[in-house]
Amino acid sequence: MIFSVLFLALFTTAIGQSVVITTLPSLGREAGLSEIQVAIIMSSSAVMFAIGTNLWSRVARRKGYKRTLMIGLTGYSIGTLLFATMWYLGIHFIISGVSLFVALLITRTMQSSIMSATPPSAIGYAISDSSYADRVKAISKVTSANNLGQVLGPTFAGALVGFGILTPLYSVIVLTVFALIVVKRFLPNQTAPAAQITPQNSTDTSNKIVSVKPITAMLVIFSACVFCSMAMLQQTLGFFFMDEYGESTIAAAQSVGIAMMISAASSFIAQIGIIQRATLRPEKLVQIALLLLVVAYLLCFIHQNRLVLYLAMILLGAGLGMAYPSIAAIASSRCEPEKQAAITGLITSTPAMGYIAGPLISAVLYSVDHRFPFLFACLLILLVFTLAFIKLTPRK
Repeated sequence: MIFSVLFLALFTTAIGQSVVITTLPSLGREAGLSEIQVAIIMSSSAVMFAIGTNLWSRVARRKGYKRTLMIGLTGYSIGTLLFATMWYLGIHFIISGVSLFVALLITRTMQSSIMSATPPSAIGYAISDSSYADRVKAISKVTSANNLGQVLGPTFAGALVGFGILTPLYSVIVLTVFALIVVKRFLPNQTAPAAQITPQNSTDTSNKIVSVKPITAMLVIFSACVFCSMAMLQQTLGFFFMDEYGESTIAAAQSVGIAMMISAASSFIAQIGIIQRATLRPEKLVQIALLLLVVAYLLCFIHQNRLVLYLAMILLGAGLGMAYPSIAAIASSRCEPEKQAAITGLITSTPAMGYIAGPLISAVLYSVDHRFPFLFACLLILLVFTLAFIKLTPRK
């Protein structure tokens, strides 16, 4: 029951994030914002989320995981309401230009600063409710909600955007409020134990910097590059449908929803059907995944019709679904047991790292040529693949 409640909390926020990513380019174009302004909103949100996650993890250990989780969901609900309202005012030209951009930037960063309490409190609760030996499994069980949310989020946005471009955003509020009610009613109060039972040689690394091996640092960079490329694609795709295919803002949001749904479904299938059944070592899986990503971004760059683009999204999802858990598995297996939780937390922070840089790079390149973000992503992952091919030798 506890893990189901935690899963629901992360699942609803993952859907919300997918909805924002899917609709943001169309909203920006509808309200007259430039690509770089939309990118700044996304990147600033990622920066605040990365900072907030670290700060809220400390608060959660002192004040209790349930209380902090409720703060995160409450902030997400109120923040989404304010963010959507600013878009409403912009679309109807009640406010515009710099005033609209500043209002959106403030509301989105404020929302991120509070909603960033949700992941560390949910994961912290899962860790405190499990034994040391089952810690990684507990984290994986809870964070798998992100994958499912990314599968259903674009579908959710594409289905509702036909009723109005802001309908998906307002609908997310209903989901997060429902999750908040479930957490308040069914999740027991619990705080981090003063001295959690761990192996005798383990040390508490929660409040100090953890030294990492060069291989771990490299894996963190690999994962951040994977998500940076993904962020570039998501930032570009909505504008690309409008500029290259001549679609309206509503149609572009629906097209992005379809493309991202295909990618997320492929990722989910890869994790369930390939990762769980494959007999290959994680090192080899990472190499295969990166090669799939290189091909996917290359197809995005050269494609001339939707069929090729959707094929690219299938390969992209499969590569992402194989790369992230495999990188996490290598990192956790090549570190000391007492550092496993800290290294897992470091790897799980890489999506935020990627989304800080990706949208800004994409916006700059898009202003030069609409296909350049795809090319840059392809070259970036090709570099990562080359390093992985050289450095990641499978170990027995």
